[in-house]
Amino acid sequence: MVPQLERSLQLQDEIIQAYQQKAPELRRFAQKIKAGGSVAALQAAEEREAFLLELQKPLVARYGFEESAKGVRDAMVEYADIAENNLVTKRHNHMERLLAGGEDIDLYLGVPAQQAIRNFGTRRPAPPSQFPLVAREDFEKSFEGRRLPVPRKDMLAANTTEELAAACKRGDTLRAEALLGQSGVVNIGFHGLGPAGAKTLAQVISPKLEALELDITGNGIGPEGVKALASKIPKNLKVLSLGFSGMKMGAAGAAALAEAIPPQVKDLSLDLFGNKIGDDGMDLISKALPKSLELLHVVLQQNDLSRRGFFMLDRQIGDPLNQRFLPKLKPENFIKSGEVDVTEFKEEADGTIHRQVEWQRVI
Repeated sequence: MVPQLERSLQLQDEIIQAYQQKAPELRRFAQKIKAGGSVAALQAAEEREAFLLELQKPLVARYGFEESAKGVRDAMVEYADIAENNLVTKRHNHMERLLAGGEDIDLYLGVPAQQAIRNFGTRRPAPPSQFPLVAREDFEKSFEGRRLPVPRKDMLAANTTEELAAACKRGDTLRAEALLGQSGVVNIGFHGLGPAGAKTLAQVISPKLEALELDITGNGIGPEGVKALASKIPKNLKVLSLGFSGMKMGAAGAAALAEAIPPQVKDLSLDLFGNKIGDDGMDLISKALPKSLELLHVVLQQNDLSRRGFFMLDRQIGDPLNQRFLPKLKPENFIKSGEVDVTEFKEEADGTIHRQVEWQRVI
């Protein structure tokens, strides 16, 4: 039987493909919602809900649910308990961008404080999302004093990102370079780049950047793509954020990433979710952290870490007797998320084995 998480990801991928095929229709809906008054916008939103429902019903039926609105709701309920999984959330976010149809995400419905995700045929609050590392919006105060999300001004625009992905996939280095320019803030997740597309993207990253924020989750670039990107990370960066979730880079990919960490970086964020780097990979990354670090944010779930590997970062940066002690990194600026399960056993004289300690740590 296919595990629940894998089933959810497969269904999400099919929904994403359906949305991509209906991109012109979704763009028209988004434009009508943005252009209309409150009544017209609501009517257009309801029309889109009905349109999406017809797309979703045959897809959920492939996974054993009724081919009906009820089946869509049942699918939503079944996957609700894994909605905060990193890969599930990122797919949700990509669906939302497709629904935005090129309009400003969060603002095109006129209700930025209550953004809803419509990707299972019914409205519900967006799942909490610590990632993607490269966020698509900042927060600014409105005239009422509330903080509302607004598109990031320094980020590569959504339409340009789509063109960049297409250029990378066909290996068009000149076009990719023209599109990326000197931008160092790119969320190009879930565009199917593959290793070859990642190599093209790596070639056009400007070596003059002082800040690089790149989320490339869900592109199947693998260890080969990770190594290509790592080799082109500028050496003079002060800020580096990399969304490498689910790449399965292993210890070899971790070694390439460790070697690429800039020697003077101050702000470092690494999403390493689902990379199976193991304790050896964690050791290499921890030893590569420069003394210049003032903020460190890492995600370590699903990396085959033992307790020793999970706390390796803490030992490297928190022990003044260690030569790799990082004096500029304060406890409040060290953020680590992940889990490790360790079970310790005790053997009695007669050979009986008891489970003595069942240990779990989530930060």
